[in-house]
Amino acid sequence: MPIPEGKPIVWDLPIRLFHWSLALLVAAAAITGFLAPAWWLDVHVWAGWGIGALLVFRLVWGLVGSEHARFRHFPVSFHAIFGHAVEMIRLQGRPHPGHTPLGAAMVAVLLVVLLGLVATGAMVLGGQEKIGPLAGFLSFAAGHGGKEVHEALAVGLLVLVGLHVAGVVVESWLTRENLVRAMANGRKRAPIPRPARRGALALAGFAIAGTAGSLALLAAVPPKGIPDMPRLAAFEKECGACHGLYHPSLLPATSWEALMEDLSDHFGENASLPPAAAVAIAAHLRTYAAESWDSEAANRLRQVSAEEPLRISGSPFWRHRHRKIPDAVFAAKPVSSRANCFACHGDAAGGRFADTAIRFPKETSQ
Repeated sequence: MPIPEGKPIVWDLPIRLFHWSLALLVAAAAITGFLAPAWWLDVHVWAGWGIGALLVFRLVWGLVGSEHARFRHFPVSFHAIFGHAVEMIRLQGRPHPGHTPLGAAMVAVLLVVLLGLVATGAMVLGGQEKIGPLAGFLSFAAGHGGKEVHEALAVGLLVLVGLHVAGVVVESWLTRENLVRAMANGRKRAPIPRPARRGALALAGFAIAGTAGSLALLAAVPPKGIPDMPRLAAFEKECGACHGLYHPSLLPATSWEALMEDLSDHFGENASLPPAAAVAIAAHLRTYAAESWDSEAANRLRQVSAEEPLRISGSPFWRHRHRKIPDAVFAAKPVSSRANCFACHGDAAGGRFADTAIRFPKETSQ
C-alpha cells in the first residue's frame, strides 16, 4: 500500500497490530460462538484468551503508549461528544489528529464490553466446563449465570461493531480522509505526535506474561464440586465386563438404587451379581450419584425421564443435546449405540463431558 507523503505516523505499529489482531479474533470468536457447534469450543476459547491478552496490552498502551493511544488524550467530554454528533448530523467534516470524540467514546465502550466478555467467558468455562482459572472457585450455577450475561454482551458487541464501522465510513466521507487506510499505514493529517514512553513495549510484555502466569496458577486449583472418587474394583470388574463404566454422576441416587434392585432384568439382560459385589457397587453408585457432583453433566442429568428413569440416554437433556445428530451416526461403527458415549466424549469415563473433549470418530466398516 503506498504511503501518503506529508502525513506523520499517528497510529504506531503496536496500536495498528492490536486493532487488526483484535478484529480477527473477535470475528473468530463470533463465528465459533454464534454459528459453530459445541465441539468448536476450543477455538472459541483460544480466541477469547487472545482477546484478553490484547486487552491487557491496550490497557498498558493506554497509559504509556504513543500520544493518541493514551486514554488521557481521548476527547470524551460530554461537550466534545455532543458537538461532534451535531457536526455529523449537519454533514460537517473536521479532521481530528487522533480519535474523534465519538470514536474515542466508542473505543472506551468497546474495551469495557470486551473485558466483560472475557470475564464472563472465563466464568462459563470455569463454572460449567470446570476448566480454566475460575474452575476452582465457581459453581455450575455461577457459570450458567455468567453465560446469560456473556451471550447478551456478545449481541451488544455485534451492534457496537456495526456502529463503529458505520462511523468510520461516514467520518471518512465527511473529512475526505480514508480512516481505514490510516489504521493500516498509521498516517493522518495531524501534528507529529509524542512517541510511546521508553520501555513501553517491555512493560506491556511483562503485564501480559504476569497476567498469563497468574491465570495459570489459578487454573491449577482443583475444580469446585468435583470430588475425588476412589476406584472400586468390584464396579470395574463386574460392570466393566459387559459395557463401558458409566460414571455415577450420570444418574441420581434414586435411579441407581432402582437399577441395582433388579439386575435380573438389566435392560433386557440378566446381570445378576454376587451379593457382596452388588451391595458394594450399589453403595458406590449411591454415594457418588449426580447429587454429589457439580459438573454440567451431573446438573443436567439429575432430571430423568418419567418413562425411562434408569436410562441416561432417555433423559430430557440427553435427548435435547443430541437432537441434531442423525440416527445413522449412532448406528455406524465405532459408535454402534446411543449408549456408547465413550465413542465421542474423550472424558466420559471421568464424568466431565466437556465440550472441548468431543471428537467424532471416523466411521469404519467393522
